Amino acid sequence: MPLTPSLTNHTPARQSADEGNAVVPAQAQAEPDLASARDRQLHQAAHELFSSKGLGVPLADVAKAAGIGVATLYRRYRDKDVLILDVYREHMAYAEKLSVEANEYPEAWEGLVYFLSRSTDQFMADRGMRELILGGYVGGVGWARGSSHRELIQALDTLERRVTKQLEQLVDRAKVQHTVRSDFEPTDVLLMSAMANAAAPVKESGWPVTGQRALQLLIEGIRPPK
Repeated sequence: MPLTPSLTNHTPARQSADEGNAVVPAQAQAEPDLASARDRQLHQAAHELFSSKGLGVPLADVAKAAGIGVATLYRRYRDKDVLILDVYREHMAYAEKLSVEANEYPEAWEGLVYFLSRSTDQFMADRGMRELILGGYVGGVGWARGSSHRELIQALDTLERRVTKQLEQLVDRAKVQHTVRSDFEPTDVLLMSAMANAAAPVKESGWPVTGQRALQLLIEGIRPPK
């Protein structure tokens, strides 16, 4: 709904020269800028904490890191799930983008390796993203008390549907090209990424050598028998 009445079919009253050149008070201009800066600061603080400590971080800690009160945080986000969804919306879009890029590889095997490597790297670099996506995979979604978690579940379902569509095409092509086992399924792709992530904890320097090694072994395991 617009903040001011529509000017359609409205004849304005005659204005004086001073009225026509009136400027918006500095305070009125500053308020939206201040709110926008506060939102950015809150978003950044939440992501830094979720990324390093996981989605179980108390909202009081997020508010403190953002330099605001808990009441201010709740005025912006009604519950923790909404905050998580806002923080990770772009990351979820990136995950979908990876599946599209993987499916564009002429050689399906190369596309699978690309998707597995990049998606696993994304999970290992961000604990919150890992908990969010893998939580959706095992049905453990929802961090807001007393919430149905509906919006978060819907967003994850949409992401899963779009990514699965790309992976189904990719895996089908890989089978036609005889580069993967005949019993390999699209759902196995996320399972492999989850297994690789379980091999090592998240570290600030990126996912460690043990995680890379685990993924390499898993990738070799989906090749067809010779």
